[in-house]
Amino acid sequence: MKFELIALDLDGTLLNREKKIDLITADYLKKLKNDDVDIIIATGRSHFDAVKLTENLDFDFDIISNNGSVTRKGQNHERINSCYIKNDDFQKLVEKSREYDLHPIVYVDKFEDDFDIVIEQKRDFSAYNGYMCKAERRFRRMDFRQYCDDDILSVCYAGNIEELTNLKNSIINLYPSTYNTVTSINLSVNALLEFLDIRGCKWEALKSYCNYKGIDIRNVASFGDDNNDLEMIMNSGLGIVMSNGTKKLKDNGNRVTEFSNDRNGVYHELVKLFGEING
Repeated sequence: MKFELIALDLDGTLLNREKKIDLITADYLKKLKNDDVDIIIATGRSHFDAVKLTENLDFDFDIISNNGSVTRKGQNHERINSCYIKNDDFQKLVEKSREYDLHPIVYVDKFEDDFDIVIEQKRDFSAYNGYMCKAERRFRRMDFRQYCDDDILSVCYAGNIEELTNLKNSIINLYPSTYNTVTSINLSVNALLEFLDIRGCKWEALKSYCNYKGIDIRNVASFGDDNNDLEMIMNSGLGIVMSNGTKKLKDNGNRVTEFSNDRNGVYHELVKLFGEING
């Protein structure tokens, strides 16, 4: 099988524990690009964060961010595709989560306006579980009732998995056709629950991107480590799970890497697929 597109998660996959892309991996990806293999990043992070974390990739690539809610070009940041939570649905979600004493971190599509996050409390607020501590100045603080735009990418809750699961079940029972949810557990903030538009997931964004590029999804190899990669791993032509990945992902992937993200796992697996590349 000839793979035309490589889809790469960032944290726990392409990035090592220092949040860096090893030089040997970056160099190999560039060689693949020069051999007409496209590269796309597929991450739960914001577009801004993804751009910063991939600065040492010196070739053209595109970015699926916020777990599939928006796709942009990596260089000029032109928006390719997006799916937003409607503001009315956002307000319903916020009101319901107050009953559980849970406080959301809201991602919005304001890349050009120099912010990505809206919060109501100070960024060191205990209910954020440290999620906002490393945030740069790309956030705004306001009463959510004053936010009126229909460009909400995701509504995130960091905390105890049981509390988050209770909220998730309640919302899905009330609004079964409104939201998609992603629960990530391979994180430093305990667990993270995200609500997205019902169409929002990495797989749907990747499928749309393949249509945009004219690529058969069977010719896509995807790499991931956490449960937010599940649909992408299951449905791509080849779904490759990092050795440091979750059990659920490993149970559903086509193969598991020999090495972890801290030992150039992506690089070694790509060499198995494509061989050594000169130049």
